[in-house]
Amino acid sequence: MSNTTLKGQAINEISIRLIITLVLFCLSLICFWVAVNCIRHAFIILTPLGIELFSFWFPSKNLQVIYWTEIDNAIVTEDMKTLEIQCQGGSKVFVALVPITADRLPYLKRAIEGRIEQSKESKNKKGSSEGPQQ
Repeated sequence: MSNTTLKGQAINEISIRLIITLVLFCLSLICFWVAVNCIRHAFIILTPLGIELFSFWFPSKNLQVIYWTEIDNAIVTEDMKTLEIQCQGGSKVFVALVPITADRLPYLKRAIEGRIEQSKESKNKKGSSEGPQQ
């Protein structure tokens, strides 16, 4: 074999490795982009049981569920950057709302405030119905 065919094979081998590397790198960027967008949609989930908070890193380990019965009050700040959840016993949970898109923040605020009002009304009804019986 001559030196030109060896050099040509080496160049082809390097170019194939470079192309495969670039393709895999592009796929990894696409997967990261999908993960970030999924987190924006599943960062906070309001369920009938309570508020589920997912973290970006190790979501299966760091999943946190705060039940509606544990929540005394929940406030979305004026600038809509944080959610403050006041739990029974005086503990507080602060949640950064930065991952959520700005067009969805008013809906989140409305949903949380509506649910808190419902729970306060049900507590008041229970308290008023139990009061005359004693």
